[in-house]
Amino acid sequence: MLEWASLRSRHEGGNGGDLPAEPVILEPKPVKKSGISLALGGGAARGWAHIGVLRALDEAGIQIDMIAGTSIGALVGGCYLAGKLDELEEFARSLTKRRMFGLLDLHLGGNGLFGGMKLTARMQQHMAGITFADLPKPFVCVAAEIRTGHEIWLSSGSLITAMRASYALPGVFEPVACNKRVLVDGALVNPVPVSVCRAHEQPLVVAVNLHYDLFGRAAVIKHSADGPEAGDNELVVDKGPSEREARLGITGVMVEAFNIIQDRISRARMAGDPPDLSLLPKLGHIGLTEFHRADEAIRLGYEVTKAQLGELERLQTVLG
Repeated sequence: MLEWASLRSRHEGGNGGDLPAEPVILEPKPVKKSGISLALGGGAARGWAHIGVLRALDEAGIQIDMIAGTSIGALVGGCYLAGKLDELEEFARSLTKRRMFGLLDLHLGGNGLFGGMKLTARMQQHMAGITFADLPKPFVCVAAEIRTGHEIWLSSGSLITAMRASYALPGVFEPVACNKRVLVDGALVNPVPVSVCRAHEQPLVVAVNLHYDLFGRAAVIKHSADGPEAGDNELVVDKGPSEREARLGITGVMVEAFNIIQDRISRARMAGDPPDLSLLPKLGHIGLTEFHRADEAIRLGYEVTKAQLGELERLQTVLG
């Protein structure tokens, strides 16, 4: 490039054509990088890993152009764009088993075991009055309409109401009434909302899937029905050789069933509409209700993101 610039100066007669002109140094144009769109998946307590993902992206200076979130992905994504991630992380790391139960208001007469109003009150302390219009980037919360099964994309109005609707796990938290619709957890219909980012014509979609390592390859197993007689089959979950077996209560059965639903739906939807990059923290050992393990989940989300920064920057350059 330097030689070409010097020859060009001679050809144009610089310095009367007798002496070579000073070479012109042509600076290379900066490489344009595409911003990313994040699809933050559901996963209850495993969702604290999203905090680690966002921390790693911020450290690397990765520009986030949009976030779509389902369930706890909506909670973390909304807090991030509202500038409240520090408060959420402090809250998550402070949780213990006792404190978690203290935040759950038992509500046996309603449509869920817990009303969730104590958690809502906690969010109100930091996010009261914040709407989608106040956010610096586009944000979508995914919920499901319980009466029709429709997938609902919430992108305007009250941020807290939208986040509550997106994580309203059926049978556990009460549904959220919103504009004559009754909304529940979006993971019932779209556990990892890549399709939402695609619909907004985002060039680089990064998905954070919290369930990929939970059920292996979801094999079909032929099994005999021989076993204990009716009344003798106490339900337990095998927690591995190093842990005691955990007995399944009503809530445990609902949560584990919901776990399977999320896994199967996310496999099907992401196969048909894959992201450009998937971040897959290994969180299978963290139970859906183990919110007190935030330190571990955040660290795993951070580490898996740091490990993929090279590939992410390559994709940014290609699609920029």
